[in-house]
Amino acid sequence: MTEPLTIDSSCTACGACLLTCPEHALRPARHRPWVLADACTSCGECVEICPADAITMRDERAV
Repeated sequence: MTEPLTIDSSCTACGACLLTCPEHALRPARHRPWVLADACTSCGECVEICPADAITMRDERAV
């Protein structure tokens, strides 16, 4: 399964996305969270809350 979103190196690992995700599809990791692709519904809550604008939704049209 392809990752539904990407978290780039501007992530500060603040944890806001972890707290916001209604599906708990993000897990803490050393430098930035990792995504549980099977659990992510692409709702975009994490994108909206990220203070560093480090999260980007994958463009399904580009497939």
